[in-house]
Amino acid sequence: MQQPASAHATHVGCVRECNEDCALSAPELGLWLVADGMGGHASGEVASRLVAEHVRQGVAHGLGLVNALEAAHMAVLDAAARGVGGQGMGATAVALRLEAGDYEISWVGDSRAYLWNGRRLSQLTRDHTFVQQLVDGGALTPTQALSHPQRNQVTQALGAAGLQELDVGTVLGTLRPGQALLLCSDGLTGEVPDQRIRDVLAAEGDEQTKVDRLIDLALDAGAPDNVTVVLVSIPGA
Repeated sequence: MQQPASAHATHVGCVRECNEDCALSAPELGLWLVADGMGGHASGEVASRLVAEHVRQGVAHGLGLVNALEAAHMAVLDAAARGVGGQGMGATAVALRLEAGDYEISWVGDSRAYLWNGRRLSQLTRDHTFVQQLVDGGALTPTQALSHPQRNQVTQALGAAGLQELDVGTVLGTLRPGQALLLCSDGLTGEVPDQRIRDVLAAEGDEQTKVDRLIDLALDAGAPDNVTVVLVSIPGA
């Protein structure tokens, strides 16, 4: 199995003054992550970086992704209690572990992971949002959800106080030569339709070129939020 190729980028966007997103690339651990902080300047930034640091630390010490994200959740809560960052700060996150082509993806909130198989783009994660609950219950169609005024209201977040139980989603699979995994914050998916994402992934170019193109598409659409993209692929036909 060839070694994976990867690239990442993050951008503050066109409206916000600070970037509360954080991207982690640790190929030596087979680990990649996108965290999207919440809580405003000096709070969301702190939360997303705490998540990245503690997930990396946990995986380096042998934790699985679910336990590493749970540890990050406690770290954000503890930091807020000690006055680091701000009360009410939190982060959504999606993390990838890749070993010998087998992947594990775990997430909390509405940061997403997609599989590009060379022809089709498939969303692997399922948003922890109020609107997704309405879609699951049949009260909204997926198309209606795209423009719902509460589409960004998450029901799960790392560091969120008052959660009775942290719900970490997980999916397993195998990444084959010629395929790629895309991790991103909602700053990308909120502005760039799946078809445009497919077009970029299908086009010529290395991983960094494609990541940069996706960021540019979000910026061209106005990028009211921070935008973060990670792309991991197995070279091949």
